Amino acid sequence: MARSKLYFYLSGLLILVSFCFNTYNPLLDQIFDSMIKLIFVCSFINAIILIAAIILSDKSIKHSKERTDWVKKASKLLPFILLIVIIIHILSSLATFGIIF
Repeated sequence: MARSKLYFYLSGLLILVSFCFNTYNPLLDQIFDSMIKLIFVCSFINAIILIAAIILSDKSIKHSKERTDWVKKASKLLPFILLIVIIIHILSSLATFGIIF
């Protein structure tokens, strides 16, 4: 498997894993008894996961070949997908505090 595809798949996997650590996850709500602990842990874990996803997405773009391949086009969309994921996490944290919705 080409390196660009490997980095792309790993970045996509990390993006999916970050949704498991959303503040709306009822399993995490049961584990952490305090809302402050829940938001702190979710924010910390999501920050680490999304930083790793950003690094892998950058490597995927750098290692893509000059030819037109689906991975090159999809890798260029990853930063926008990561931006949308970060916005979703911010909105869910604000909704958990009761600021919005």
